[in-house]
Amino acid sequence: MTIAFDVFSDRWAHLGESPIWSESGNCIWWVDTDGCRLLRTDAATGQTEVWDAPEAVGCITLRADGMLVAGLATGIFLFDPVSGQFELVCSPESRNDVRFNDGALDPAGRFWAGTIHREITEPAGAIFCIEPDFGHRRIFDHFWTPNGIAFDQKRNRMYFSDSHPTVQTIWVCDYDVTTGTPSNRRVFATTHALEGRPDGAFIDEDGVYWIAGVGGAQLLRFAPSGEALEPISFPVSHPTKIVMNRKNPRSVFVTTRRMAGDDETHPSGHLLRGTLP
Repeated sequence: MTIAFDVFSDRWAHLGESPIWSESGNCIWWVDTDGCRLLRTDAATGQTEVWDAPEAVGCITLRADGMLVAGLATGIFLFDPVSGQFELVCSPESRNDVRFNDGALDPAGRFWAGTIHREITEPAGAIFCIEPDFGHRRIFDHFWTPNGIAFDQKRNRMYFSDSHPTVQTIWVCDYDVTTGTPSNRRVFATTHALEGRPDGAFIDEDGVYWIAGVGGAQLLRFAPSGEALEPISFPVSHPTKIVMNRKNPRSVFVTTRRMAGDDETHPSGHLLRGTLP
């Protein structure tokens, strides 16, 4: 599969991450982790609004009432786009040398989010389940860089990965959406033989697991069986996470990291858009 990508957002991020499609707003929410910002890009025009955050923003999800839930450095916050205010609602992690990284919403509205050691000098990361009432559970431990969290509702599966160069592994679990319980954790795929480490992921309508091959200028794809499908070439070296409009999945949007030396015709750090064949 070949996809032509173009720069879509009119603003760029130091470390773009966590794109979220908003059906009601016809827009993509995303974050600049290193720049401590939230961004909202209009899906028709690419015009982008920006809000400053009090800390590094690792991941976000969108609630039905229009409020955002955000994993910042010190905990989980609610963000009100109207007022621009952040409110701390829970602090699942007790260590101050870690921050939140990747996250995703399960089909029942639970926010699953992982933490990462700030200096990435030890596997101190964990994956938490944040309930809609902001109760929380620590589920998985001992990650270098937890990433790739995604849910396949049709197959009752939960996916996640570790991006560290020594790990580069994607796992899958059976997932009980009623209780929010993953079980039977097993290796789904590894990327040691592929270009790029596993970063942010998305499950399409066919159950194909798309994951950004960060550092490898590719989007990697895996069938539900774990079979590696043909990767998709990407015009900048560090794609970070993928999102699609599930109701009209003809376009794929990808956040990127700003890197010196990337092709100036597709400057990195922007939200890029590609049209599926």
